[in-house]
Amino acid sequence: MDYASQLSEAKKVLQSAQNILVAVPAEADLDQLAAGLALFLSLQQVDKNADMVSAGTIKVGHTILFGVGQMQNQLPPSSSGDLIITLAGVVSADAEGKPTVPALEKLDYYPEGADLNLVFKVLPGQKFEPSAITPHYKSSGYDLIFVVGAPALTALGSIYNTRTESFSGAHIVNIDNKQTNTQFGTSNVVDPTSTTVSETMTAVLPALDLPLEGDIATNILTGIFAATNNLSGNSSANTFEAVARALRAGGQKPGVSTASAGGTVASTPFQPSVPAPAPVAEEPEEEFEEPELAPTLGTNRDNFTVPPVVPEEQNQPVLAVRQEHVEEAPSPEEVPAGEEAITPELDWLIPKIYKGGSSKG
Repeated sequence: MDYASQLSEAKKVLQSAQNILVAVPAEADLDQLAAGLALFLSLQQVDKNADMVSAGTIKVGHTILFGVGQMQNQLPPSSSGDLIITLAGVVSADAEGKPTVPALEKLDYYPEGADLNLVFKVLPGQKFEPSAITPHYKSSGYDLIFVVGAPALTALGSIYNTRTESFSGAHIVNIDNKQTNTQFGTSNVVDPTSTTVSETMTAVLPALDLPLEGDIATNILTGIFAATNNLSGNSSANTFEAVARALRAGGQKPGVSTASAGGTVASTPFQPSVPAPAPVAEEPEEEFEEPELAPTLGTNRDNFTVPPVVPEEQNQPVLAVRQEHVEEAPSPEEVPAGEEAITPELDWLIPKIYKGGSSKG
């Protein structure tokens, strides 16, 4: 993109211009605001007295742009050019439909000390009662006006509609990428092949010998990334060339925090990151303790008390058996005929303790 020929006249005016205006549409999007602010900051870099205006409301999403805090929503008052005093409600049409002031004969003036008196000569029998008196200047005091991203001057809203005289007599540079642009400027840089106004601005600045660096380049990258959905939407080779040019000039891509010379930090969150889940505190592993098992047979033999064993020669049983429950063995005389008397062993009432042993064979 090369706009040197379209901007040759504007470049000459810029060299001697004292007051410059940069205006964007009332409904400007982030791309148009970014391009306008990039131009505004670049003019300040070369010590030009510049104003940045937009009739629209600055939104939260616009605050990521550098220089947005210096924007104004109306034209500042001017003190240069012809002074005009407007008297409302005193003009009517004559028989031929031409505007006339029937109550006024002529206008005169005379000085009085440091004051100047205006004298409106009123015809006898007539009333001359203006409903309002408004002083203003015919010229806005701007030598050069840049209109960025507007297809027509009316797109500027109240900036233009209430101060149309401010745009008369100034060299207007019209910078846009819309096919419907009305070519209203004294110099027109209207390029419908450009995907964004911000990428157009990367070629406008060098054509005017204006700097493209730092915060200026970051604004341009922000506008391009916003208009192209992070370069995934409508973009062309010129778009990527503009991105490369802005990056080489020191611009930061959206999503990267940057600090301006004044220490202001900005971040363009067009690639929002998903917040990482909060870390979960790991519980300490519990040591497994084996449950204590009840002692089984064969364990702790040393602590096992073996009940005493009564020698065989003692006829009394080990267990304390009540005598009344012990029956004596019948005598041989009491055994009925034909039956053999059985004599029990002496230790039949003694508890037997099984002692395991190894089997042989």
